[in-house]
Amino acid sequence: MAISDWLTIFFAVMIVVPVGFMIFTSNIIRAAYAFAFALLGMAAIYVLLNAELMAVVQILIYVGGVIVLLLFGIMLTRRIKVDAVESGHRDVALGAGFSMILFAMMVRWIGESRLAWKEPVESGDQVRQIGISFLTSQVVSFEVIAFLLLVALVGAAYLAKKSDSL
Repeated sequence: MAISDWLTIFFAVMIVVPVGFMIFTSNIIRAAYAFAFALLGMAAIYVLLNAELMAVVQILIYVGGVIVLLLFGIMLTRRIKVDAVESGHRDVALGAGFSMILFAMMVRWIGESRLAWKEPVESGDQVRQIGISFLTSQVVSFEVIAFLLLVALVGAAYLAKKSDSL
């Protein structure tokens, strides 16, 4: 086995172990830190796949922004009748079964779709290639994702407003 194979296995374990920890921990702060480690593992996988731009975006936006925002949101929320913020798990077996079914469906859909790169990406100007792909062959999926993010933002604002009035 080549060194890249060993690194892929190492970074895959670096992703899977924190996600497993997130599933079974009841402390939300520790789960957020585990999520940060999993995202760093994803960035390392992107580097191994010669997608340096995606690795930098992963670190800057997700690890640097989303995790910090998540931790500030957790730490600044009002704690009612409890000293620690903890999450409660309802049914782990049902959630795991549903996740496996969803994973199998996504693998099947991605395999049948044209979303994956069919030709190898040259290591030249990745930003230009991604921009051209977004505005030509992937424009519909790009707009659907933008609309989905807008709906999530409106839903979050609605839920935040509704919880303040209680």
